[in-house]
Amino acid sequence: MRILILSSEFPPGPGGIGTHAYQLGKYLSSQSHSVMVLSPQDYAKQKEIDEFNAAQTFEIIRLQSCAFKPFQIFQRLIVILKTLAQFKPELVIASGGKTSWIAAMLLKLRKTPWVLIGHGTEFGDHGLLNSWFTKISGNAADAVICVSEYTKEALHTFGIDKPPVFVIHNGADHTLYYPLPDNEIRSLRNEHGARDKFVLLTVGRVYNRKGQEVVIRALPLILKSHPEVVYWMVGIPQDQQKLTDIADKLRVRDHIRFWGKVSNQKMVGYYNACDLFVMTSRQLVNGNFEGFGIAVIEAALCGKAAVVSKNSGLAEAVKHDETGLIVPQNDPVNTAEAILRLIENRRELESLSSQARYNAIENQTWDKVGANYLNVFEKVISS
Repeated sequence: MRILILSSEFPPGPGGIGTHAYQLGKYLSSQSHSVMVLSPQDYAKQKEIDEFNAAQTFEIIRLQSCAFKPFQIFQRLIVILKTLAQFKPELVIASGGKTSWIAAMLLKLRKTPWVLIGHGTEFGDHGLLNSWFTKISGNAADAVICVSEYTKEALHTFGIDKPPVFVIHNGADHTLYYPLPDNEIRSLRNEHGARDKFVLLTVGRVYNRKGQEVVIRALPLILKSHPEVVYWMVGIPQDQQKLTDIADKLRVRDHIRFWGKVSNQKMVGYYNACDLFVMTSRQLVNGNFEGFGIAVIEAALCGKAAVVSKNSGLAEAVKHDETGLIVPQNDPVNTAEAILRLIENRRELESLSSQARYNAIENQTWDKVGANYLNVFEKVISS
């Protein structure tokens, strides 16, 4: 098949939607399908983007960003129309942001089948007009694939109920994320000043929805009995100053560290160097929520259990009391209690971590997840 992926973001910059689109394109290409990607590639330098694109087995056309939004929209539409005419895709995949608007508008007359990937962020309250466009365009899709049952419920609540809906949980790349040798882990911990520390780790943009604040507010309760605990945050540090101010007020500033954006090569080291992965995302007032949480699976592939929050797709990334623990959303006290439980019961932590790795290898690699996507795509094409 000739498959066009229209994504709202793409590596080498960070972002779960971009990571998902990249892994999907990589898998489809490995199955001998002709793949082309149209996407912005922000938060990365041009040299890094050029080197990344040149290394892929499929073509990536970068959609340029600019400050003047009307010109940006016009410019991107021209590129997309030109690509559709030249590539002549048999299937289009719209993933993230307002890509569904573009797909519904440009593909209806061409009668090209297209599939909407529902990550969750699309179905928050973005204003009456935006919500209406998302609903209309979503109902025009030939199929929708949601990354979690939680996202599927939000999709239906949003009023998208005409196309068939499938749920395929996110996967992660086991060739990028895996357990490192003990001597390498010790070296990394020593290098980062965590030799005898218990390291908590969150990966993702440092901002309100990702819930790093919840962990920081849990630290005073944790440190009362375990002063050796430190909290690492990897990701674009959007709210670093705000969280630093909170940590100062709580007198836990010396126990937190912002590492910023790091490469995949370095990321595997942070996953391995931590003792416990924590992702306490929370739903925002506008309805924005965590659709699944790819980082949880990346951590699991590195042999790390996770503590995650309810009321989001994160609860489907972890099996409670088997591969990690699930806590109430936006609840520092229960978050602290779950973390303390695993600090004080290392045998349970080791068991959860081992089962997390086993489950990720068996069910959540892109070899398994990609096959599920391809099965849906073939159904859409044949129908």
